[in-house]
Amino acid sequence: MVALSPETDRVSGASLAILEFAHPWYLLLLAAIVLVLWLATRRSIAGLGPRQQRLSFGLRLFILALLVCALAGLRLLLPSTRVSTVYAVDDSASISESAANAAREWVEQSLAAQRRHDLAGVTGFGGESKIWLPLADQAAAPKEWPATRSATQSDLGNVLAFASAILPAEGARRVVLLSDGNDTGTQALTRASELALQGIEVWTVPLRNPPAPEVLVERIEVPRRLKSGEPFDLVAQIRTTTAGAAKVKLYQNQFLLKEEQVELVEGVNDYRAKDLQVDGTFVTFEVEVEAAQDTQLNNNRAAATATLQGEPRVLLVDADEQQARPLAGVLRREKIAVETRGANGLPRSLEDLQQFDLFMLSDVSALQLSREQMELYRRWVQDFGGGFVLLGGENSYGVGGYYRTPIEQMLPVRMEHEDRQDTPSVALLVVLDRSGSMTAQVQGQTKMSLANQGAVFAMKALQPRDQFGLLAVDTRVHTIAPLGPLSGQGQAEQKITTIKAGGGGIYIYTSLAESLQLLRDAQARIKHVILFSDAADAEEKTAGEMSDGTRVGGSALDLASAMLAAKITTSVVALGTDQDKDTAFLRTLAERGNGRFYLTSDATTLPQIFSTETMKVAQSSLVEEPFLAVATGKNPMLSGIDWTQSPLLLGYNSTKPKPTAEILLATERGEPLFASWRYGLGQTGSFTSDAKARWATEWLAWPGYGKFWTQTVRGLMRRTEHSTFRVDAVEDGDELRITVDALTPEGGYRNALPVQVNALSPDGTRSTKAAIQVAPGRYASRFPLDAEGTTVFSVSSTALPDATYAFGHTRSYPREFLTADTNESLLRAIADAGGGRYAARPEEVFAPAARSAPLRRDISEQLLILALLLFPVDIWLRRRA
Repeated sequence: MVALSPETDRVSGASLAILEFAHPWYLLLLAAIVLVLWLATRRSIAGLGPRQQRLSFGLRLFILALLVCALAGLRLLLPSTRVSTVYAVDDSASISESAANAAREWVEQSLAAQRRHDLAGVTGFGGESKIWLPLADQAAAPKEWPATRSATQSDLGNVLAFASAILPAEGARRVVLLSDGNDTGTQALTRASELALQGIEVWTVPLRNPPAPEVLVERIEVPRRLKSGEPFDLVAQIRTTTAGAAKVKLYQNQFLLKEEQVELVEGVNDYRAKDLQVDGTFVTFEVEVEAAQDTQLNNNRAAATATLQGEPRVLLVDADEQQARPLAGVLRREKIAVETRGANGLPRSLEDLQQFDLFMLSDVSALQLSREQMELYRRWVQDFGGGFVLLGGENSYGVGGYYRTPIEQMLPVRMEHEDRQDTPSVALLVVLDRSGSMTAQVQGQTKMSLANQGAVFAMKALQPRDQFGLLAVDTRVHTIAPLGPLSGQGQAEQKITTIKAGGGGIYIYTSLAESLQLLRDAQARIKHVILFSDAADAEEKTAGEMSDGTRVGGSALDLASAMLAAKITTSVVALGTDQDKDTAFLRTLAERGNGRFYLTSDATTLPQIFSTETMKVAQSSLVEEPFLAVATGKNPMLSGIDWTQSPLLLGYNSTKPKPTAEILLATERGEPLFASWRYGLGQTGSFTSDAKARWATEWLAWPGYGKFWTQTVRGLMRRTEHSTFRVDAVEDGDELRITVDALTPEGGYRNALPVQVNALSPDGTRSTKAAIQVAPGRYASRFPLDAEGTTVFSVSSTALPDATYAFGHTRSYPREFLTADTNESLLRAIADAGGGRYAARPEEVFAPAARSAPLRRDISEQLLILALLLFPVDIWLRRRA
């Protein structure tokens, strides 16, 4: 771009260009044009006189010059008095109703001073920015302003960038920021400076909330590293705008620890809880304050986390908590702290898991776990170094529904089984409800597709000599996979996964009648039907039942009894709740068919339910016969035990080892009994028998029982060498700045280590970043933080597999609720950095700027028109005698 003929404004000293070329390189054509015209004129055969030649040459040169200037994009730069303004109005939760009304009145008064050619627009912002009024001349205030302010962020830097993008490139340009200045971002001053360099002024208008009583917990201070049983003081900073009595509650891991009345003075108060002692490995403290006079309740509770060093802790969960006592007892005698729970105590959060170094899951069905819980356990082992052991039982492994789950993914064994001739042959028929209700979406998948996956799981849980068939039913039966041998699994799987929902409800009687006909003559020891139905839409409970209630013939319950007489059993999988109209009928149907009844409201559990039921029916993964444990490897977990003297175990779950698993104990058939391997930062173990008074009854009195389990627990639990990593974490805006010092046992620096930091945010999002070395033995990394909740971090290095450091960082509530005062100093600084004004009057917004970007007017079109008009003149001039 080239500007020509600058003129200087004597008043402002500003330089204003008159002409400008957008593509100046086209001007090089002028020299070539002059040369060509000159040569053409000298050799012209036209009989033109000297004067006529000069006029023709000049006119042609002028016409071609017009064309070249049009190609070069000639523009006029004209002085402009137009002002373009975008109002950025704070719409976050910290703005009171009166402050919001004041902002609206200010904008309306300002818009009243807008001149005819000025432009104005309005945006609202919290964490994100939205256009309330598009940029326009003679703008009016938005007809509808937000009635409530619920945004928990006020990112001033983001709205400055957003507002500037709306402004045109010409004339005086301004962003007017109306806010209380409580910025939850970190880029406001940087953005204001950048806009000033672009010629955009940033003005700020403070919004002030009226005085109101406010009590909040600013922060909690506890040592980041605690020793088990060591006394320490907890300090909470409580700030209040009014003096008075308040009730303070202290929680430890969500349990109320103490409660007391305190007298608060205006300003900051230190609440101190003295001589606290804790056990475990991960603890969360919360302080809550309740006052008679308070405005905002979101900031009345704050939390902090700490990591403990002490004796190892084990969580043992058994479906029957009483059955876990023998194993817990032998571990406690060896100074291992054990907490036992029933299935209702399964961990649901990372904070709960982080209290322990090893998690032992004994004979608990996967149907009592959500997919999210299983994924949580897997991540805890992989990213935070936890130890995990799955023990066997009639509700564990394949028969417990763990086939193809996150639990199986982290175990050293697979739930598949060998084809054994001593198990009975099975003919399994799956009947799927494909009615219209199956089109509903669950976590991005339809209920139908989840049921299809369950049917595939059931098929793959069978052995090659078994038979499988599948019917999809709405108002009639659709044969998807004919009942027959499993030789064509691949083709059948493809057909099953493409089943689509139809219409109406599933016809139960028609389904069972077809099932009876198919299974009656099947050559198999076990003949079984899995009927899947919507618990609110099971139709045709009686043969020929019509929508008007007319009934003809027998009932579906009678048909289930007849099937049982023909040695065909029926289980029912119902999708719904106990309150659904057909739940009772479907439960009775399973009872009549001598099968099992499964009721779930979560369609994502269907694959596990189908595989669980199939393995229970096939009896192929549950081996209940006496056997001896055979030591097959050398490992400290087996040392000092005479395995030739070990008593019999009475049963186990059949599994297959994964390629890199270490098989330490096997059954007499050679199947895995005890296997382990490293999974990510942690270790997992698989014990396919149990450790209680069922299969391990004779082991309980054996001296090797306690020694084996003690060594196993110590061998698989989380290893944390606290002397290797020293970690410091400091909040910086919405990020956590993590500094890691890596040390040798002697206190020296460890350099050039591949250090990584894993983070699990409150919403379950996992992220991993490398920590970059910034000094001898020092590594640094930064992570974004959620507005609230506990983020759990672990520091590790592949060069030091046994050294991990885990800690948590808690943000109690969004920073938006930290203060209700107006941050006038920041607003002044933003106005100074942006070259604008602070607390200006509304009518001043559209005052002409001292300097502004000139208006550019492209005149290429006019040049082309003039050239076209002159072209006939050139022709006339050359033909005139």
